[in-house]
Amino acid sequence: MELKQSQYWFYSIGIGFILLNIIALWLGFEWLSVLPFVVLVLVAAVFRSDLLILFLSFIIPLSIEFDNIGGGLGISLPDEPLLILLTATVLFKFIIDRNYDYRIFKQPIAIAILINLAWLIFDTFFSQMVLVSVKFVLARIWYVTTFYFLTVVLFKNIKNIHAFLWLHIGGLIIVVFYTFVQHAKYDFAQIVSFTINQPFYIGHGVYAAALAFFIPYLLLNIIYAFRLKIPTWLLIITAFTLLVFVLGVILSYTRAAWISLAGATVLLCLIWLNIRFKVLIIALSTLVFLIFINSDEIIYRLSLNKQNSSEGFDRHLESVSNINNDVSNLERVNRYVAALNMNKERPILGFGPGTYSFTYGVYQEPEYETAITTYFGDNGTCHSEYLGPLAESGWLGLLTFLAIIYLAYRDGYQIIFKSKNTEVKILAISILVGLSTFLIHGFLNNYSETDKIAIILWGSFAIITALKQYHFDEEISSSTK
Repeated sequence: MELKQSQYWFYSIGIGFILLNIIALWLGFEWLSVLPFVVLVLVAAVFRSDLLILFLSFIIPLSIEFDNIGGGLGISLPDEPLLILLTATVLFKFIIDRNYDYRIFKQPIAIAILINLAWLIFDTFFSQMVLVSVKFVLARIWYVTTFYFLTVVLFKNIKNIHAFLWLHIGGLIIVVFYTFVQHAKYDFAQIVSFTINQPFYIGHGVYAAALAFFIPYLLLNIIYAFRLKIPTWLLIITAFTLLVFVLGVILSYTRAAWISLAGATVLLCLIWLNIRFKVLIIALSTLVFLIFINSDEIIYRLSLNKQNSSEGFDRHLESVSNINNDVSNLERVNRYVAALNMNKERPILGFGPGTYSFTYGVYQEPEYETAITTYFGDNGTCHSEYLGPLAESGWLGLLTFLAIIYLAYRDGYQIIFKSKNTEVKILAISILVGLSTFLIHGFLNNYSETDKIAIILWGSFAIITALKQYHFDEEISSSTK
């Protein structure tokens, strides 16, 4: 009798929904047909947020950004509504359900993230454009809550880390093949490479940055395949994917991505040579100091390079240091100077989170302006993950962001050199080296406020935190992915 009653309700609801859809379509309400999907997402957000996070990891590379959906607002679909929903879920877990591992808040990275977020919220009250800053901070909140605080507890099971990474790789490789097909129509010419991966990625820079991050993970899985006991079939897939991603980075013609991979290779070699974290910090500090005291000579040397970015990989790479007549490089210098001038005027509070594009125009200096200089914020932002926060949220905004990075590498190095778990060690190396590609790339571009990169950045911090919190003291794992 119960089965018949269940069937009765099932068919009644189904027929009722079909009739409602017919009426809705007749009246012009096409969106009613997505109601079952919305209900499914709501149920998943409350009861199986882990599955929704993994789904997000796959779908974000395939999401499409719409610049204006009304009122000057843009949205990325389908990921941004899911992000907002998951943010609400996190608050539910924190405040009402209390179903959360609060030990995470004792982790140094988590503390630094909260301090940075608190400063951005405080700084918003003094912003030159409050509504812009509010929108920026809200986006940062849902990135941090979803990709860090909700994701870190998902990674209590180490298999979920691999699932998270591989699902993102799966979504990304679809975009790579799409890009190859489109690019092939133009014989893989450099001139069309800047936007050929649209509508999935806004430009070749963010696309190449995403690819570069995963290359160390794929490479190290191949190098340590025997120790990780990776099955042959998975090893073949990994090798093929690595080849595709490397080719994708090459054909993106993104100089910053090429440089970032070179820098990541140096870091990987230093780790293999057992160079400790303190030595690395001292070496980096010395390098920065030497660059600072020799800045005039360096700028003079760079000014001698007159190679423009052009067809041909060697000449295109050589042009990266051309600040003589390469418009792209010159405009970056112009944006950097504007950011520094903004910081001189408001060194503590900055102009407000997210406001650089709207306020930097008057801080440009005529001697650095180029043919593509604009005063309307319609041609990119600061092109730096470091000078942007400095101009927008002052020294505290930059230093708290750098503190997150410092703690991630400190904890990552501790895991690498002290953990007893081989799989954990290799994962930590993969994430730190992959993260370094983004941080090096960040000297020339800034993409951390896009969903495509935010999931990688905050997800990396979540992986390091989870490895330290849940897996640091485990014995050597014999499990496979």
